[in-house]
Amino acid sequence: MKISHDFVSRSAEETVAFAKQIAKGLNPGDVIALQGNLGSGKTTFIKGIALGLGIEDADQVKSPTFVVMHMYKTLVPLYHFDLYRFEQPNELEAIGFEDFIHDSRAISCIEWAEKAGREIPPDAYRIRIDYLRENVRRIVVRKGHRKRTYRPVKKHG
Repeated sequence: MKISHDFVSRSAEETVAFAKQIAKGLNPGDVIALQGNLGSGKTTFIKGIALGLGIEDADQVKSPTFVVMHMYKTLVPLYHFDLYRFEQPNELEAIGFEDFIHDSRAISCIEWAEKAGREIPPDAYRIRIDYLRENVRRIVVRKGHRKRTYRPVKKHG
């Protein structure tokens, strides 16, 4: 089933509320690939996902620009990637990106997902956040429909 939503947010609070609603439909193994210009609201959207998945403190959710990934304890483990500093998709191998996004027990959110190229699974949620004007964003959500096969997860150090 293909899922599609278009939403215009007029505040960070509306963006968080919309993302919380999206989180209700997520399942372990889902991947959320976010695109949008710097400052468009990608991290704010992920705060809403984390709140919808039961994180206790939304202030824990911060963009992992310099550390590349954060893991949050929610009802389902939540991996939060920021690929802003990556230049080539092959750089993802060094951080075990493929293993994380194929973890069938967790949900992965990826900021700057376009930098991952073909590493993004075909059934991922693709979310585009466009700046329209101050405090106003267009959020477009699309869900791929092709199923993927999960691989065994490799243990990380």
